[in-house]
Amino acid sequence: MKTSLHLEAPNDLSVGTVRIEGRGQEIADWVATPNNRTFEQDNVEPGLYSCVITPAGVPPQSVFFEVREGVANTVILPSFSALSSSGGNTNFLDVETRQATEEFIFPTIERSVAEFRQQENTTFESITNERSPNVGHRKINMSGERKRISIGLSEENRKRESFDLFKGQPTLELYAGRLEIELPTDLGRDPWAGYRVRMSVAIEKARVERCLLPMYRGGTKITVAAPPFSPADLEFVIMPTDPKVRALVRALDAGSSAEVAAIRDDVIGNVDPATLLLKGADPWAALLVGLISIRFPEHFPQIGLAWADKLVEQVGWSFDAHVIRASYTLTAAGTTESGNQNIESIQGAAIGEAIASLAKAQMAGSPYYNSTNNLFSELTIGISDYLKKKEGSRDLEVVKRFDRILTRWHRELPLQRGAGATFTWFARDLDALKSLKILVPKRSSSGMLRHRDSLVIFEGQVSAGQIAIYGGKSNAYSGMHENYNSNAVAKDGYLEMPALRRAPGPADDPNRGRFGGHASHSGYRLSATFEPTESRNWVTINLSLEADRSRTVQLGDFAWFVLHPTFSPSSMKVTFQGSRATLRLRAWGGFTVGVWMPKAGIELECNLAEIEGAPHIIRTL
Repeated sequence: MKTSLHLEAPNDLSVGTVRIEGRGQEIADWVATPNNRTFEQDNVEPGLYSCVITPAGVPPQSVFFEVREGVANTVILPSFSALSSSGGNTNFLDVETRQATEEFIFPTIERSVAEFRQQENTTFESITNERSPNVGHRKINMSGERKRISIGLSEENRKRESFDLFKGQPTLELYAGRLEIELPTDLGRDPWAGYRVRMSVAIEKARVERCLLPMYRGGTKITVAAPPFSPADLEFVIMPTDPKVRALVRALDAGSSAEVAAIRDDVIGNVDPATLLLKGADPWAALLVGLISIRFPEHFPQIGLAWADKLVEQVGWSFDAHVIRASYTLTAAGTTESGNQNIESIQGAAIGEAIASLAKAQMAGSPYYNSTNNLFSELTIGISDYLKKKEGSRDLEVVKRFDRILTRWHRELPLQRGAGATFTWFARDLDALKSLKILVPKRSSSGMLRHRDSLVIFEGQVSAGQIAIYGGKSNAYSGMHENYNSNAVAKDGYLEMPALRRAPGPADDPNRGRFGGHASHSGYRLSATFEPTESRNWVTINLSLEADRSRTVQLGDFAWFVLHPTFSPSSMKVTFQGSRATLRLRAWGGFTVGVWMPKAGIELECNLAEIEGAPHIIRTL
């Protein structure tokens, strides 16, 4: 029988390169999209192979697998998010069981690795980031600084043109240094109606940073990460859950010409651009295609000014739509034949229209995408150069309007920032504005958002590479709702939690007795350790859920940790890293922690006050 290979790249891969190597040679290298994820080949040499997946703008993940002789080998890779949740960048896949792990899991792989290393042109060391013994190591001292952080969501109040508390149902998942927030699609809202949601992130003694969230069809995912050597900072990425729309964001932010061509062919295909503006489509996908077509015009020649006009008709509430129209207005005028006697008036009229579009963009608020902000800057530079050359024949009203746009633009520059593909801005220092009449970021933030302004979905602490949860206020967001109807939570097993069907425990400790009453059961054990903090009124709690060798934990397996209601959030989805799922807290009193593992159907609970050696503040409060 032939030795063949059928490989499927991760099902959540948006756009990026996939490279397969083995037996000293490369057997595949292509730009993968959601519609082009598979590779097939007959007569493959048996042995150990590596597959390196590199999404646009994202660090790569590598998977090793063994091709067995004389069989049809089917390799279905886990989701990219599951691979990256392992805490490393290398995983190993058992072709027979289709289980992936961070460790060697089948008997011949150690021999195969040794052979693989001896092969010519091997890239094993570069993939696993192993260092040669001859390479020196330099010790890096990591900062012990800690800062309080909070994250909040608010939604626009049309009547007052201001923002109120967000009414959606986000779900949160925490890794050691990464927080993931999912906002499911709200079927009760029309995405074309200009419904705006704002996220605010406060970092103690650093800043308050805000952005408008695209509420993508299919859901929006926000990843907040703590850099390993910068405790004063947070990095966040905002992406659509739908891989096809995410491919557009990746292409706009960090895509190459080859990746954009693959998206055009495999994702967009022969779709008429006009269909992107239909009510059943995603308005943010239309904005993304408009921006990509400006950045890569050679791949989207069919999109032009007429389409941009319709885009403004549909999503004129967005800054981005008006900037796209301004760009296409100037592009259309720039293609006027040089022999046309009216070229001067055509270009002058186009400049006036483009300036009017930029003014409307500023009236619409802030951009969604960083690319739009950069495009705005490029257009103003081009228009400014044109007006200087036409100084003797300029329309003074047009010039005055443009000067107002530039004045506002330069005034707000100190507050502008970008987070990947997303445009963000800083909250301003009102004291500096009042006394010095200038806009500068507020650097004296307490790290706490006001609950009357935002639905505070997370309160915690950031240190180098770590994010911990704080005990919240009484009106903080609680992830544990008895009548939770979010589809995102339902698919993650939250609604199957037996504790939801039981009466809560005592008023001051509602989880006590609600999760079965046992800290260990069926090969799983829930425990906690404590660390002192700089304040005697607070203690750091390290929760650990560990599986023994009798249990098989696969990549992407998770558990729900349910905390005291005063935490924000009070329920957290935590993914296993190896055989352990951990959660870091900061608290000032004792309570019972509940755990629910949907896949295993197991629940556990641990009363922190009853742990031997628990601090006084945990045992007595």
